[in-house]
Amino acid sequence: MKRILITGASGFIGSTLADHALAKGWEVTAAVRPTSDRSHLADPRIRFVNLHFDNEAALRHELEQAGRFDYVAHIAGTTKALDPKEYFRINTEYTKRFVDILRQDALRPDCFLFLSSLAALGPAVGGAERVTPEQTPTPVTTYGESKLAAERYLESLSDFPWMVVQPTAVFGPRDRDILEFVSLVNKGLELYIGSRPTQGSFIYVDDLVSILLAALESGLTGRKYIAADNSRDYTTDNLGEATRTALQKRTLRLRLPIGIVRIVAAISETIGRWRGQMPPLNREKLNEISNVNWWCDAGRTWGELGIAPRYDLYSGMQETVRWYRENGWL
Repeated sequence: MKRILITGASGFIGSTLADHALAKGWEVTAAVRPTSDRSHLADPRIRFVNLHFDNEAALRHELEQAGRFDYVAHIAGTTKALDPKEYFRINTEYTKRFVDILRQDALRPDCFLFLSSLAALGPAVGGAERVTPEQTPTPVTTYGESKLAAERYLESLSDFPWMVVQPTAVFGPRDRDILEFVSLVNKGLELYIGSRPTQGSFIYVDDLVSILLAALESGLTGRKYIAADNSRDYTTDNLGEATRTALQKRTLRLRLPIGIVRIVAAISETIGRWRGQMPPLNREKLNEISNVNWWCDAGRTWGELGIAPRYDLYSGMQETVRWYRENGWL
């Protein structure tokens, strides 16, 4: 029986990975904080551990007590931070500390998978039609820079079996981020930022997890994989259409000028600092939105791993909306 440790296991990606790993008959250990919501980790077969990434001695002790894992999937990280230094502390320094402990012979896994982000590569540049694995990284957010810094540390290691997956926008059941957009459409309103649709890509969470599992089991190391459904090129208008279709709703569609949204984002960020929590609409996020081409090429990912996506944006949104309704989120 394979043993897998999943950090960030209480999130919608981590908990979905846990479900799929259990279905394969693996022993699953979920790294979660004591205050984390474990409602999606209710299977009695799941083991739990609290890893203190901010304390090297404690983290080393906790990992030694847990023993060696065949696979480690490092999903934990932060996508929103009031202080830019927090991105590097959590996404970069914590990852380096974690890896350095796992490099010792008694703990070294067969594969350490780091969940990065397409933000580490940045949007397509120089007139390119798509973001590609060979593109020189040009992150446009501090979040992307922090993920890239962690990737580069892994690349510097010749004695450690690492893999990196760089997903585009991930959606699916249990996701609270896209729920905000779906809820608004459900009320009959679509709001878009900018005068024209943003070119984007998406991946349904089950397909992302299929990539993660295939990467772990592949026996390959030192690879980076873009994760997107690769079925077609989307825009934000397609996201609205897929959501309207799944909800069977008619909507009023409004496009907000980017200049006005920047002012709103700055005000929202200031209020967020008073409250101690970064709001979803912030200037970091606008840096991504204002770079309009996030189409990407994930052909190498699916080809090398020998799998194929099961969902596109439209079928994935149908499943997502169904789950939201069945679980009282809509």
